[in-house]
Amino acid sequence: MEERLYDLEDKVQDLELEVLELRRQVSDLEQRKPEKAHGGNWSWGIWALIPIVAIICNMIIKLVD
Repeated sequence: MEERLYDLEDKVQDLELEVLELRRQVSDLEQRKPEKAHGGNWSWGIWALIPIVAIICNMIIKLVD
């Protein structure tokens, strides 16, 4: 019975360490989040710019023809 109790205590300690490690990883990811959000804003700007450039190019082609 005592042996089982010791095994369970060891498992609890392992899980506590794992929880601490996961919390650290979450905090690291939350700190990096603003950096990635800035890069994401640039990608949305590029995707918005592509159709605008295509429309302008199409208008220029129609004027030249």
